[in-house]
Amino acid sequence: APLGAWLTQVCAPRLLEKGEVDPTKVGSQGKVSFLAAVDTSPLAEAVLRKAADLARRVDGEVIVLHVTDELQGKGVEQLRQLAQRLLADIRHQFCLASGPLAETIVNIAQERQVTDIVMGKRGHRGWEQVLVGSTSQAVLETSSIPVILVESPQGSPGQVISRPK
Repeated sequence: APLGAWLTQVCAPRLLEKGEVDPTKVGSQGKVSFLAAVDTSPLAEAVLRKAADLARRVDGEVIVLHVTDELQGKGVEQLRQLAQRLLADIRHQFCLASGPLAETIVNIAQERQVTDIVMGKRGHRGWEQVLVGSTSQAVLETSSIPVILVESPQGSPGQVISRPK
């Protein structure tokens, strides 16, 4: 090992040349941010907990998005408080938007250049294992950003479905 270290110091300047770094081939991911798409259902807490867990692992940030027609109201304020409580130690921001659900979620995710979308998945009674909710299905089909689906609280706790692109 000492001989190899000495040879590297002696030979490297003569044998290697310094070139430009191609930014498209560098493995660094840079800033990691998650878009947590939530509604006023009990599933919002599970989505926020999953987004918080992921953000803590990579020192990332969370953008909490609620797509609604009402810009103020009791449900929106409760969501803000829940996000503040669960994401208190994480850089985060709360955003409200209106428009078609899936399209708005995907558009904002692209505008904000998030690395992942975290959202809830509701099953449809007996078809729970086969069907995914219409909004989450539309986001899965149209998003070029990886989507992480969190099961409803009635499903298996902690089960997550992920579809990277």
